[in-house]
Amino acid sequence: MQKHISFLAMLLIGLWLSGCSSVSTYTVRVNGYTDPGKPGLIKPGGSFYVMENPEAKNPLLEKEIKEKLNKLLLTHGYPTTTFEKADYFLFFAYGMGEPRSVITTAPDYYGSIGWGGGYGWGGWGGWGGGPAVSIGIPWGGSVDSATLFDRWLLIKVVEGPAYRNEKTSPPVWVGEARSVGTSSDLRLVLNYLLVADFKEFGKNTGKAVTVEIKADNPEVYSLTH
Repeated sequence: MQKHISFLAMLLIGLWLSGCSSVSTYTVRVNGYTDPGKPGLIKPGGSFYVMENPEAKNPLLEKEIKEKLNKLLLTHGYPTTTFEKADYFLFFAYGMGEPRSVITTAPDYYGSIGWGGGYGWGGWGGWGGGPAVSIGIPWGGSVDSATLFDRWLLIKVVEGPAYRNEKTSPPVWVGEARSVGTSSDLRLVLNYLLVADFKEFGKNTGKAVTVEIKADNPEVYSLTH
């Protein structure tokens, strides 16, 4: 419970402070999982083939994300190859939850931030409802509101030979990345989720870790140019 409160409080403070910074920062929570019985199976320099979802609602966005994944794999030392030769297959999914409203109030003498409404992540992992949050900050008097969106990305890596033979294979690694913010431009935010997920690529993080990605991050820039 305390962890949820701390995360929501930090999120709201970050939203307030973002207006004071010339370069915005995306806060991403990343969870990396490996099979307890087979840790560290992604071998250095292993080759990859990124799998597209043939039923994607937007096939052009799907292709765009695949190309960005190929770039990140190469940047991190994993060559890409054909379906027939790949050591690993990489599957991915992404989405955005329903908007959530946040109301911030601050009297002149002492500020407070209040979290209103339920909190949930409609994607992988099933985040449940969250507690109310109220914290004090000394600042000028104001009342404001914002709409927040849950943006998420899931990456799954499986062994190539097993998948080619059986068309199914248990995951070698699963990486979840999620961010809560005011932007509903999933195409844009996915760049930051991708970069954050790859900072923990192949690792078992043991818990959700916070990754801060600045808007002018060089890896993000490389994905869009």
